[in-house]
Amino acid sequence: MRSLIFFSIFYLVYINESNSQCPTPTALFTSNITYYNAQANWSPVVGVDHYRIRYREIGAPSWSNLGNIGQTDSTRNIPLLQQLTTYEWQIKAFCDSTNQLGSNWSIIDTFTTINFVAAPFNPLVVNSISHQICDSSTNLTLRVSQNADEPDIGTTVITSSGGSFDMYKFNFGDSIGFAILNTSSNTIVSTLRMGIALNNNYATVNSFDSVNNLIGFFTIENLQIGIRVSTTSPNDGNNYTSGYISEVRFTDIFKNPGTSGFLYFYSEMESELNDNVLDTNKTMITCNTSLSSLADKAEKKLTSFYSILGQLNIKKEKGILIELYNDGSFEKKIILK
Repeated sequence: MRSLIFFSIFYLVYINESNSQCPTPTALFTSNITYYNAQANWSPVVGVDHYRIRYREIGAPSWSNLGNIGQTDSTRNIPLLQQLTTYEWQIKAFCDSTNQLGSNWSIIDTFTTINFVAAPFNPLVVNSISHQICDSSTNLTLRVSQNADEPDIGTTVITSSGGSFDMYKFNFGDSIGFAILNTSSNTIVSTLRMGIALNNNYATVNSFDSVNNLIGFFTIENLQIGIRVSTTSPNDGNNYTSGYISEVRFTDIFKNPGTSGFLYFYSEMESELNDNVLDTNKTMITCNTSLSSLADKAEKKLTSFYSILGQLNIKKEKGILIELYNDGSFEKKIILK
């Protein structure tokens, strides 16, 4: 009887220990390795609740951990890596939400990040106006784009050979246009509002997001001849961009020169690594026509529309939309159904 009791207790303990052990993930491998991240892969575990990954540079004394990996996941990005460095990683499975039923750590998988090769500093600049009628207000668009891995732009100064900003027409807080930033993962539309004006020749312009948070500012000036727009970009710490397209559109504040001839826009940009790029755009200003005749020739067309949160919409849906037109103007509309 004593042997039977001992055997029963041993059997129950063995069963409990067996049930408490979650299966260990297998078939580890690493893919999509770049100079700054890599993708960890593994075979899914049956009955798992969540996973945890730990990784480190080989020889480092401590691990970095990645949590919140769901039961349906079998891949996870490993971020914040250094170029030309060898790392090791492991994964652990948990079969309950309280981290009590955890597996052993898996076998170790290793990988080496590649060398980072920067793209040349070559931002593309396009500065344009919505019409070319002399001595009249027009919409001014300043557009800058960069490819991935180019050095970040530190400062930008755009000047012109003529024209002026009609700052006297606007008060503090008045809307004078909008800005659109397109990245690989997001689209942000912001409203440009007149800031502090020292006189009719110098003012700050503030940029507000869809919930009226201040997200940036720059300055505009009237020079003896032409205008100047100056901005300094905040340093994000890595000196390189992932690529973007940025548009700033001034509505009804820029005035064309009063005489016919070419209007030049000069752009000077310096990267955070002290690279320099100069660029020139030009457009012909004419005085032998009128705004009404120009409107007869060019029909205003809708080019795109965004939600109030700055999301580019594929189709018009219920809610508040911002419609953008080919002449640089925009309208807010409410779609009820």
